[in-house]
Amino acid sequence: MKNCKVFFNGRIHTMDKRDSIYEAMVVKDSEILFLGTDEEALAYEADQRTDLGGRTVFPGFSESHTHAPGLAYDTLFNIDLYPALSEEEIMDKIREHVQAHPEKEMYYGRGFNTSLFHGIEGVIGPKKERLDEISPEKPVILSDFGGNCMWMNTAALKKYDITPDRECPPGGEIQLNPETGELWGIIRNEARGFVPYQEFTEEENYQAMKWFQEILLKNGYTSIFALRPPGTVEPRTTLFHAFKVLEDRGELKLRVHGARDIDALGDLDEQFEEMEATRKKVKSPLMDLTTAKFFLDGVVEGLDGYLLRPYTEEAGKGPDFTGNLFWEKEKLAVAFQKAMEHGFQIHCHSIGDGATHDALDAMEAALKNLPEGDYRNTLTHLQLVSDADIDRMKAMNIVANVQVYWHFKSPVMFPLETKLLGKQRAEREYPLNRFVKNGIKIVSSSDFPVTPEPNPFHAIEAGVTRNLFNAKSYGVEDIEDMDDERYLLDKEERVSLTEMIRSFTINAAYAKFLDQEIGSLETGKYADFIVLDKNPYEVDPVDLEYITVMETYFGGEKVYEKSDESES
Repeated sequence: MKNCKVFFNGRIHTMDKRDSIYEAMVVKDSEILFLGTDEEALAYEADQRTDLGGRTVFPGFSESHTHAPGLAYDTLFNIDLYPALSEEEIMDKIREHVQAHPEKEMYYGRGFNTSLFHGIEGVIGPKKERLDEISPEKPVILSDFGGNCMWMNTAALKKYDITPDRECPPGGEIQLNPETGELWGIIRNEARGFVPYQEFTEEENYQAMKWFQEILLKNGYTSIFALRPPGTVEPRTTLFHAFKVLEDRGELKLRVHGARDIDALGDLDEQFEEMEATRKKVKSPLMDLTTAKFFLDGVVEGLDGYLLRPYTEEAGKGPDFTGNLFWEKEKLAVAFQKAMEHGFQIHCHSIGDGATHDALDAMEAALKNLPEGDYRNTLTHLQLVSDADIDRMKAMNIVANVQVYWHFKSPVMFPLETKLLGKQRAEREYPLNRFVKNGIKIVSSSDFPVTPEPNPFHAIEAGVTRNLFNAKSYGVEDIEDMDDERYLLDKEERVSLTEMIRSFTINAAYAKFLDQEIGSLETGKYADFIVLDKNPYEVDPVDLEYITVMETYFGGEKVYEKSDESES
């Protein structure tokens, strides 16, 4: 049979409704033709027969919230601060890059963590004077690890006319010295729009996208949901054109769905009409613009996550401060309605329980004006959520897009979260099992590059254990027992291994209306799958992080194979 491939002697976990497991699979023209025993599969005439060597196979994973091209720009061209685990390491990396590149007129980078600094700088961010000492004349512009704030030197602040009295858009902030009123060197959220997005050549964009795709394929991803590039504020900014370059060259090996941000201050009709035009332009067999992204609040560590109850007194913002909602509720409801009327899904950044509560109010109001339908809208991040609002999420069929990589007591972040939220709230942050118990579909994602290493087995381990993984990246000793109390975050929120794998496969496909095409290995679906070195069901939960993707297949074509020289 032409264009037919047989894969046999495997343990193929389909993730279908029955969690069926087969020995063999037959693929024809990129789709699954048959699943069954070795004997049955080998009876097919085929161009190619592949012995899986008894290894475990799963559907290809989906990266369901990523900022393309991840860390590519910073790894290839800028200052990568993600590996820095102390104030001293951050400053050393900046200094080394500036000294090594005297030819540059400006310096960009990403990945610093405010909590690694001491005193007040550990809350509101490092001062501009630190950068002035390294680069007194050339601008330095650095995004934090979450992309929510920028740290700038005096030259950069002057270049972009950032002054203490400059008016900020809603949700934006220019940080001032609380004692003198002078510029501190930090701008947050929508104020980042004062700084134009760093420009790259088409060749640099191509190289960045190639790097990004290779990282994803290595980690077993065969589909993604892509948001605007890291550090950008302009809502129209996407990298569909760069994906298109890969597709035109026959090099795109991912199924790409994407979003465009909706501007809270802009004309809604114009924005959705523009989205429709863009969708027609970019839609192809591998790409589609499907979703309207709404940025509802900031982050807890930036004191602009929007809470139902005030931050602690230690936050220094007063007894009634609850953060900021970046949208007027009435306009948000109208925007939700218009998005769904135009056939777009909704994807909301919602960190605080106040943001989630108001988003659900707006969703309820929007749905009342729409016909009944199969709406699969998403709230993402969900650091704090009230139990009452979890019930409401279920009633509206809201998908919980969670970054399980963050679901433990991080040695870096948890002390600051406890300081700003109080111990009781911090101990209850990042619900997971509460969603599952209430029948809400969970979808896992990394928010890459916010999570700098988007290895799905890191998240799978965290979801199963709610405890430390990848200890080396935090500079601490690893745990040997999943009940080790040091980093354990609310073990009642643990979920099963199967639930975590579903969150990267069939649940992710469901959230994108692709569950009839990908997400499970069933006849008629695309043959997107991965081959692992170990069976996740046969390893200690604290060792899930060490499982390695040996091969990744896209439409039955091998697009990644781990070599002997591959990094661990």
